[in-house]
Amino acid sequence: MIDALNRRRFADLLAGTTIAAYVLVALGTAVSTTDGAATCTTWPACSTDPTLGSLSGDRLLFWGHRAAALVTGLLVAASGLATRRVDVDRRVAGLVGSAVVLFPVQVVLGAAIVVGGPAVANRLHLALAMVIFASLLVALVVTLEDSARGASTGSRSPEQGGSRTPERATTGSETSADAGTGDGPIATDRPSDGIARLRRTVGAYLTLTKPKLMWLLCLVALAGMGLATLTGAALDPTTAVATLAGGVLAIGASGTFNHVYERDRDRRMNRTADRPLVHDRVPARNALAFGVALVVASMTVLVWWVNALAAVLTLAAIGYYAVLYTVVLKPNTAWNTVLGGGAGALPALIGWAAVTGSVGAPAIALAGVIFLWTPAHFYSLAIAFRDDYARGGFPMYPVVEGVLAARRHVAFYLGATLLATSVLGWLAGLGWVYATTSVALGAVFLRSVIRQYRVPTDEVALRSFYASNYYLGAILLAIVLETLVIAA
Repeated sequence: MIDALNRRRFADLLAGTTIAAYVLVALGTAVSTTDGAATCTTWPACSTDPTLGSLSGDRLLFWGHRAAALVTGLLVAASGLATRRVDVDRRVAGLVGSAVVLFPVQVVLGAAIVVGGPAVANRLHLALAMVIFASLLVALVVTLEDSARGASTGSRSPEQGGSRTPERATTGSETSADAGTGDGPIATDRPSDGIARLRRTVGAYLTLTKPKLMWLLCLVALAGMGLATLTGAALDPTTAVATLAGGVLAIGASGTFNHVYERDRDRRMNRTADRPLVHDRVPARNALAFGVALVVASMTVLVWWVNALAAVLTLAAIGYYAVLYTVVLKPNTAWNTVLGGGAGALPALIGWAAVTGSVGAPAIALAGVIFLWTPAHFYSLAIAFRDDYARGGFPMYPVVEGVLAARRHVAFYLGATLLATSVLGWLAGLGWVYATTSVALGAVFLRSVIRQYRVPTDEVALRSFYASNYYLGAILLAIVLETLVIAA
């Protein structure tokens, strides 16, 4: 009992250390791209008066980074000492030990940057901080998995297997690529009133377009447009509206094709059993024609009012989701979500291309954030609805490999997402709004994933899924604010 309690405390300490290390990375990248680094040119003391009245947003970032470095250093040291007092896995001891060894080197590099050291020190400082965070995250996941296995020893748990016997009802709103998009309870009587029938028909066609996906994907494209303005290019309002309109039409087409192709599997799943094609509220032939019409409309808008490259990338996104993901990947491989993440990443390139007519590094970095975020986001939903996916015959990762393995992937892809978000801020030169948003929401997202190990229920997995939506939405809004509002 005492040993188990000590391990729990060690896991809590390691979780706090990992979160602190991420905060340090995020603040460090922001300081390196703002004027906050010029606040102080001496180390460890500072000749500048740090009173609140003299602090701007950039200076607050600098002092926040120094405070985070102090807290993180103390937590890393405490974690290192704890590995000697608690019986932990050798891998955990080695990973934490590497963080203990590397952190003083990190401090020296930081001091060199402050006093005007070589430019390469800045890059090494950032890279080393990321290595420390990654080491702590892996150590934390191994520790939490060991605890989960120990708690389930002697009995079969949902943690160990793919699907379970009890049925679950769908709860909450869903915004992922595979979230249910039904249009409410199925009516058993046919409406006699013409207006009611028209309303039901319009609602069915709207459901085919998966409207719950549109806000986030449009926000990705808008963030891409915002990043493009950092090159000096101007964002014309007509271009912005046309890009978003063409994107909405393209998303609608992709969703419609997905409904058509998966209509037979949808009948087997509780979450999708009320979709229009399942109950013939829209004939499959009509739905297919509707999808084609949306593609034509999307291409017309983009070619006429935006540019050819944006149109080509949008057409590629439709094909990626409707064919590569829906037809090839999703029914055939457990890696469907990972490989299919490119469909959601392409709007970042589309937004940038709409403004510049080309594709730049910050747009690719934003696309990388979306690509890595997708499995961190969707696997939590797949864990909660693994029974439904099993009934539908989809080899989703939690169904094939089990919940514990899926949760590990959530944690690792989340770690990669957090680091990619920091790289994006560094490449684009984003400032304090982006930094504080990524720190606050990133810590919340990371904590929600850690909680999945502590309370391994479907409800907690769904909360992590929702946290992932809030995280990405806030990050994208911060980019839009910094590039299109504050910079203007």
